[in-house]
This record gives sequence, structure tokens and C-alpha cells, in this order.
Amino acid sequence: MTRARSFAAVSKLSLALVLGIYFSATPTRASAATPTITPLFSFSCPAQQFTTCPQGYRPNALIQASDGNFYGAAQLTTSGTSDPQGGTLFKITPAGQFTLLFTFAPNQQGNYLNGDQPASGLVEGNDGFLYGTTIFGGQSNEGVLFRIAKTGQNFQVLHSFCSASNCADGSFPGGLVLGHDGQIYGTAVAGGSTGYGTIFRFIPSTGLTTLFTFNGTTQGASPGGMTQGTDGNFYGVAGFRVFRFGLSGSFSIINSFPFGEFVPPTADSGLLQASNGKLYGGISTYAINQVQFYSLGTSGSGFDPFPEIGTLAVDFSVSTPIQASDGLLWATFTSRSESNGTATAFLPTTGAVVHDIPFNGTNGATPTAGLVQGADGKLYGTASEGGKDGVGTVWVINGGLPAPKASIAAFGAGSAAPGATVLIRGDHFIGAIAVEFNGVKATFKVLNRNFISAVVPAGATTGTISVTNSGGTTTSNNSFTVE
Repeated sequence: MTRARSFAAVSKLSLALVLGIYFSATPTRASAATPTITPLFSFSCPAQQFTTCPQGYRPNALIQASDGNFYGAAQLTTSGTSDPQGGTLFKITPAGQFTLLFTFAPNQQGNYLNGDQPASGLVEGNDGFLYGTTIFGGQSNEGVLFRIAKTGQNFQVLHSFCSASNCADGSFPGGLVLGHDGQIYGTAVAGGSTGYGTIFRFIPSTGLTTLFTFNGTTQGASPGGMTQGTDGNFYGVAGFRVFRFGLSGSFSIINSFPFGEFVPPTADSGLLQASNGKLYGGISTYAINQVQFYSLGTSGSGFDPFPEIGTLAVDFSVSTPIQASDGLLWATFTSRSESNGTATAFLPTTGAVVHDIPFNGTNGATPTAGLVQGADGKLYGTASEGGKDGVGTVWVINGGLPAPKASIAAFGAGSAAPGATVLIRGDHFIGAIAVEFNGVKATFKVLNRNFISAVVPAGATTGTISVTNSGGTTTSNNSFTVE
């Protein structure tokens, strides 16, 4: 199966709902034991034309929080109406036990002041709360930023968008990002002083601040898919452009996707920075119904489109990829007009296809939200359709992947005395079982996937810090000074 590396060339390819991306343009089929996609939970909805689905439906992206459980949102609650609304927040254990945490519901006047239709992706703050946004609802019906405890208690609307004059604070927010400084960042696809979207920061003590407003022309419009790179800059997509934003206020378009046969492709996913330092995302060329992934350097150079997925029917989407512990880049892809599709993985050396894993409707259909690798090494995701009542599932792939090893990026302070608390930043901290200061064990608390709070132990000396989880022990590159 040969696929050309161009936007214009189009080949027919069977639908692949989960992709492992490698660096070969001509993957070769290989035989191997095929793992299965197992439904963990199937959302339930009464079989009526106009009804309320109490658990919600169309679940979106999951996160694994510090307690080891997964948290997510279902985008809608009302079913079978011309104007579906609502949504829910839920918890699900790795074993599939579901707990409804919160339902977005209207007041007596029919207004969704607490928010309506949660956007994809929650983040766990360093304070232990879950933060998220809704696309609609709030005082102006243009979205809210909210906070809720993992128990489902203490729900609070923190900001209603378009509450500032001329919607200068943005409207219709998307997903959130936990920054290297522990603060919450995000984008709004509209609003701002120009109406073309914003980048914002939220600090609990000071509230929401608009950091940047897009001009709709040279800077793009409708931003989304933002991630913070290892250099501290934020990278995201806006239409057919990739941008870089620094907290000092600097902004630049680092790449504009080249024109295809008719029109330029547009970003169809957010961005991932992989371990090799490159940015990865997905793009669509709607004029020829073509989707493909690409890599890009953080300088904007080296744009490299991967082989196109193929000619597709309308209404297709691709998620932001993740890098799993096997080195693959995994993403979800779907087209509503096609079959349920397959889950596919490619070898990193030859590009050979190792697995074709079918979605059969029972285990899910139309998985649009991407996936996450749990601390146990398994891959978890959601499907917005399929399952027992056809309104979505949570599923898992047990492909025998190793548990992800923690990484250490930085310390909140370079030195401290015994008894002081140190904030450690990195990745894959969920399930950490030990933190050591130059070989001396410390008491610690996992705050979320990216932060650990540790107490410098008595008897510790200057040296490295290590974190141990199920994937092994990681030692910092830099030394920590014990005063």
C-alpha cells in the first residue's frame, strides 16, 4: 500500500480510527498478535425521540488525575432535539466504574448560567481541582471557565466569557493547558477586541487576563490546540497557520501550510511536541476531502507532511496526537460517513502495520476526542457514538505497552533547606511511588500529571532528584542544592 507525500495526490485507504505515526511513506503489513478495543463503559440513554440522557452523551477527551482515576465530560444531555444542550462531568476508574459528578442544567428561565456543552479536555490544577470550559452558557451565553472538586462538589463558575466590553475577554473558549508555572492557559475561538479570538490566562487570586488578541489576517483567527513547548513558548494553530506565543507578549506565525490543489489545508487538530523536539499535528484539505499528519520544527522550518490518510467522505476529524511509551504517535481519526473503522499501529523502523484493531459499534464509533496513556501503560479513549444505546463509550486498548516512565524538567527552586517544600515539574507523575533527594527518600504528593510537591528530607545532600513510578526511576539532569 503506497501513499504519496503530497496534498494533491489522493489514494483510497480504509478508515483508520487510531493511528500510530512513523516515518515511512510505504508501510508494509506485518503479522502480529492483535490487541482489542474493549469497552469500559457504555453511556445509557432512554430510547425515546426527545429525552434527557442522565449520564450525558458524546463524551470527549479524558485525563488521568492524581488519584489514578480518569475524568472527562460528555458534551450534551438533551437528545433528539433540534438544539441539543447540556452536558455532564464524570469520573471513571481504570476498571470502568462510572460516577456522575455534575450535570449542566438550565435554570427556571431556561438559561445555562453554569455553562452549556463542555469543551474537550479538563486539566487538574496544582490545587487539586479540575478546571474546564464550556462552549456556550454563562451570563452572555458565550461560554464559561469553571472549577470542580474531583468529588463532584464545590462547582464554581470562575469566568463568564464576553463579560467585558465588546467581548474583549474572548468568547466560545476551547480546551485548557496547565502551564509550566502551574497557571491555567487557554484560547477562545472568537471575541477579543477584533472578534477573531484570544489567548488567556487564569490565576485564581487575580482572575482571567487576556494575553493576546488575533487580528484575523496576518495572525490568523479561531485559535486552538495550544501546547507549551520545552522552551517555555506556547505553540498552537489558527486556521492554516501555526503560531508561537511567549509570555513576554511576543507573537509570531512560524509556518503557514502550503496551498494544495485548490485551497490551503487547515489545522484539524492541536499540537504535540514529541521527545525529538518536533511539533506534530493533523491537517485537512476539505476541497479534496484529504487528511494527513505533519511534523514541524519549533522554528517553523522543516514542515514535513506525512502520507495522506486518503479520500474521505464529508464530516471527518482527527485528534491531537500523543506519544506513548512505545515511541509511537497515537491519534484518533473518524469520518461519520464511513464504517466504524480500525485501530492501527505502525512500526517505527520500517513503517510496517502491526495492528488493525476494529471498532465495531459495540466498543464505540466516531472516536473524535483522542486518547491518553494511563499510568498502567494502557491506552484509554472515548467514542462519541456507539455502545449499548449508541450515545458513546469509554474504551481501552491493552497493547502490552510499558508503563510510561516519569520525566523531570525543572524544580520550583534550585536550592532549599531540609523541611522546605519543593515543586518538581515534569511528566507522567501519576502513580509515583518514590521521590528521592540524592538517594534519600522524601515525603511527597502527586498534584497532577505534571507536578509533584516534595519535602526536602533530613539528611539529604546536594545532588540529583529522582522520581520512581511503574515505568522505572528517572533522575534529574540537574543537581538540587541542599542548604
